[in-house]
Amino acid sequence: MTNPRICILHTRPIIKREMSKQDFLNQFDQIAATLPLQGKARAIIHNGLDFPTTRDEYWKYTRTAPIISSIFNQNEHKINAVDRYLIEGLDAHLIVFVNGEYSKALSKADFPKGVKVLSLSEANAEDKSLMCEHLGMHANNEGQAFSTLNTSYFKDVAFLKVDDNIEVDKPLHVLSLSAGDKQAINMRNLVVLGTNSKANIITQFEGEANSESFTNVVTEVVVGAGSKGGLYIIQNEGETASHINSTQVSQARDSQFSVITVTKTGKLVRNNLNYAVNGEGCESNMYGVYFTRGNQHVDNHTYVDHLFPNCNSNELYKGVMTDKSTGVFNGKIMVRRDAQKTNAFQSNQNVLLTDTASIFTKPELEIYADDVKCSHGCTVGQLDEEATFYLQSRGLSKDDATKLLIQAFASDVIDKVEVEPLRYALEVFIHNQFAN
Repeated sequence: MTNPRICILHTRPIIKREMSKQDFLNQFDQIAATLPLQGKARAIIHNGLDFPTTRDEYWKYTRTAPIISSIFNQNEHKINAVDRYLIEGLDAHLIVFVNGEYSKALSKADFPKGVKVLSLSEANAEDKSLMCEHLGMHANNEGQAFSTLNTSYFKDVAFLKVDDNIEVDKPLHVLSLSAGDKQAINMRNLVVLGTNSKANIITQFEGEANSESFTNVVTEVVVGAGSKGGLYIIQNEGETASHINSTQVSQARDSQFSVITVTKTGKLVRNNLNYAVNGEGCESNMYGVYFTRGNQHVDNHTYVDHLFPNCNSNELYKGVMTDKSTGVFNGKIMVRRDAQKTNAFQSNQNVLLTDTASIFTKPELEIYADDVKCSHGCTVGQLDEEATFYLQSRGLSKDDATKLLIQAFASDVIDKVEVEPLRYALEVFIHNQFAN
């Protein structure tokens, strides 16, 4: 009888290597650098600048690891029409970008005299020179990783310039589409308002078949002396999309400028809004409203730097959260020593519709001047049960009563929208969002 042979196999466990920062960056390296500032930014982000983690104070509630550990696509996605994304009844000058690149076929290039709206890819040498006078001069391209990432790898730029003493009668509408699964987009906007000019700009972000996409936006706004304007940011790229938006506003004396941010959808949304008040007599307005559900996460960070006296800033952000979603608000008002006679108001108000929703809110004041009027505060609560009961006693169902109270709660922000068709579209959205 022969002895059986026993074979022992020694196998090594399969260990999945974690994706490094360099792996994440390498997937963008096929994008050509068309401007010198892009090469400089690439050197910075490849050689030491790290992406934020929850150990960083201003990112402690927002995890970026799911973004920077992902492999994204850089493919082209054909879109034949954008009618379904347009705001009903809105008459606007339209410029369309698909996956961060200008689409001439989808845009409506009928811009009036004194208004220049074009893309970097379509600009001639003179326009490029004009663009580079401001591009990258206001946003933090060296200290904030996502802004530096954008500067390193944007494919195109939406450039909107209004000449001195020009009042634009229709909004300038930048429609940015994220199209295709696992798409990564670095979208860049530059807005320059000349002296004593007036314009409203809408930046609208939509998604088409774009599950697990990532959009990284940097917008620089230069507001000339005596100018008036507003920037409307509408975020609606889908339930699984991640979106990081960094906006830098630089105001000259006697100017008025408002930024209104409306977050409709998004798995992870982070908004960084910074104002540099660079002259006397300025008015700076920041308004936001965000609606979260499921496991969505929306984080709003604002910073207003009052450098000169006799200026006003107003800030109001409102959030409605349900299911297991999370909201974050951190707003800071800085009043420098020379910024006497500053009036600054800041408020964050939140409604939690379920016991499992959460909000982390931190309004801040840092004041070095002694002749100022500044206030800040926050509220967190649920819908008023007595108000709900009262509306039900007048014949409304509980759902209708809830919906009406939410609309009333958000109206303080929505009423600030000066573009009537956009304001109506947002009211309809809120009505439909809480229909059930």
